[in-house]
Amino acid sequence: MADSAELFALIGVVGGAVLGAGATLFSSALQTRTAERVRRRSRAEEEVRRLIALRKSTREALRCLSEAVEGLESGRPASMDAFVAGWQVARNAVTDAADMTTIDGFRLAQSRASVEAMRGLPQRPRRWRRSRRSRPSPSQGSPGIVISLDAAGFAVGEALRARDLGTALGPEDMRRLRELVTRAEEGRSALLATLLDRMEDLQD
Repeated sequence: MADSAELFALIGVVGGAVLGAGATLFSSALQTRTAERVRRRSRAEEEVRRLIALRKSTREALRCLSEAVEGLESGRPASMDAFVAGWQVARNAVTDAADMTTIDGFRLAQSRASVEAMRGLPQRPRRWRRSRRSRPSPSQGSPGIVISLDAAGFAVGEALRARDLGTALGPEDMRRLRELVTRAEEGRSALLATLLDRMEDLQD
C-alpha cells in the first residue's frame, strides 16, 4: 500500500509538472499571437493614416486649382504670385504624402517618365488583396492624378500671368482650364477608389 501511495504521488507530481509546462507553453504562444495581432493592427493604423494624408492633400490641391479657375471665370482672379504661393504648398503636400505611401508598396506616378517605368508592373502591390470591386490602380494609366494636377497647375499659373499682364482670356481658354481641372478630378476619383479598397482590406 505504501508503495502504491508513493507511486500515485509520483504520478501526480509528474502529471502536475507536465500540465504546468503545457500551460506555460500555451500561455507563451497565446502572448506571442496577441503581440503579433497588436503589431499588425498598429501597422494597419499607420498605413491608414498615410492613405488619409494622400486623400487630404490631393483634395486640397484640387481646391486650390478650382478656386483659381472660378476666380478667372468670375472676373475676380487672384494674382499669379498669390496662386503660386498657395499652389506650391498644396503640391508639396501631395508629393510628401505620395512618397510616404511607398513604405506600403503603393506606386503613384508623379511624372510621365515614371508612368513609362511602371508599364508592365503589377497593377497593385502583391500584399494588397484583389479588390472586391476590381477597380484599376491609379499607379497605372496616363495621365495619373499627380500628372493631371501638374498640367492644370501650370495652365492656371500661365492664365493668371497673362491676366496680370492685361491679356484677356477667351471662352476657349476657360474651357481648356476647366477641362484640365476636370481631368485632375477624375484622376483623384480613381485614386480614392483604390484607397478605399485598401482601407477596407486593412479593417478585415
